[in-house]
Amino acid sequence: MNFRDRHVIVTGGSSGIGRATARLLTRRGAHVSVVARRQELLDETLTELESLRESPEQRLRVYSADVTDWEQTREAVAALTAEGLSPDVLINSAGFAHPGYFEKLPLEIFHETMDTDFFGTLYPIRAVLPAMIEHRRGHIVNLSSVAGFLGVFGYSAYSAAKFAVRGFSDVLRAEMKPYGIYVSVVFPPDTDTPMFHYENQFKPVETRRIAAAARILTADRVAQAIVRGIERRQVYIFPSFEARLYFLLTHGFVGFTRWYFDRVVARVRREREAQDEGDVCV
Repeated sequence: MNFRDRHVIVTGGSSGIGRATARLLTRRGAHVSVVARRQELLDETLTELESLRESPEQRLRVYSADVTDWEQTREAVAALTAEGLSPDVLINSAGFAHPGYFEKLPLEIFHETMDTDFFGTLYPIRAVLPAMIEHRRGHIVNLSSVAGFLGVFGYSAYSAAKFAVRGFSDVLRAEMKPYGIYVSVVFPPDTDTPMFHYENQFKPVETRRIAAAARILTADRVAQAIVRGIERRQVYIFPSFEARLYFLLTHGFVGFTRWYFDRVVARVRREREAQDEGDVCV
């Protein structure tokens, strides 16, 4: 995909992986819209993006909204896609993680994690999808995690939410394929972001021991993998060799399963079209 003059909406784009991705796409000539909660960080982000713009014609905008709230999300997308600026790419990078021993984690942590990581992914998609379906094009990128396909000790709330993102993305990819809309899911390992440093306050000793040998990526490296994955229309995006290796060791035949499901769906659609044509003839 050539990003020049394409409209990309990035949720959670005022820090971490989202902000790094917004920077990279701005340098590539895209119209970039960033959605996040904190206005002060959005203002900082917009100033940074303005300094990176490739041309005066680029439209760079920010909008303060909580993507865990459907009405706020819908209003944000409506405002950012006004004046004929349809969404070409949606990148869902808003996220929350609070590790700890399951029996000691407050139930509120599970609700907040699911609200942010899952519903904060679902709501923006529901908001942009009508326009993408109408134009029969688009690309949706959802951030899961290595903890979204491999249960990690201490991350019972986070893994549950990120597994949900991965499963939801798999279904959405199959359902949107006939409309020319691509869906990718990203599996970053530990990444040097403000959220990562927040998590470190609460990690159990066992979690720290497991992660001790893991390489920590920069947000810029993950952003590069995301942009490259969009260009290549990759279904699964692995920013590191280790993430890909862990996935292959635990999900070796997922590619065959996806191919088989696609064939079944395509066959059913052909049969339905043939039946519809027959009904018209009668």
